Amino acid sequence: MPLPTSFIKRKAGASLLHSVRTAEAIGRPFNTFVTVSLWKLGLTPDDASRFFQELRERHFQRWSSYVPRGDTTPRNGPPTYAWVIEAPRKLAHVHWMVHVRPGQERAFAAVLDRWIVRRTGIAQVPEGVIEIARIDNAEGLKLYFAKGLDPHLARLWRIHPVESGRVHGRRAGTSRNLGPAEWQPRKAAYQRSRRRVAA
Repeated sequence: MPLPTSFIKRKAGASLLHSVRTAEAIGRPFNTFVTVSLWKLGLTPDDASRFFQELRERHFQRWSSYVPRGDTTPRNGPPTYAWVIEAPRKLAHVHWMVHVRPGQERAFAAVLDRWIVRRTGIAQVPEGVIEIARIDNAEGLKLYFAKGLDPHLARLWRIHPVESGRVHGRRAGTSRNLGPAEWQPRKAAYQRSRRRVAA
């Protein structure tokens, strides 16, 4: 059993805070905001991280990368997302920012419902478990995601920390194409350009 954590740690927090600009830089901006109320499915803070990992890796990543027969491009393209799991009062839920290719919104909503049915074994997903909305302000949304940062880090990064409950396993992360290998070189290049301008 993974150790429980009460806060988002530095590495995950840094990638989360860089995720919006990085997604835009690679041409995969976040446009879809998903919340899944895991507690309404009977999942606890002990189960949430493992459940959502399986949903991402076994379902979403395959769906997004799949190239339909007779086509030459993936259905949705490289999986691009950022996520956070919270469990205030032990009510586990996940917030998820995703890039969904225009025209795939209905298909994504339908398969997300089917994935949850498959992973839980329930007959159908109860009303109110899945909420999907269009993202109009990804920069503001990432700060909402980051409210569960370690309070010391949150204050350093000028974010108001909020108690978000204890979760077993990972409680935040991004897709690989938004990780440190992608955002750190971009940040370094930006800082170099700023120094040249200042000089």
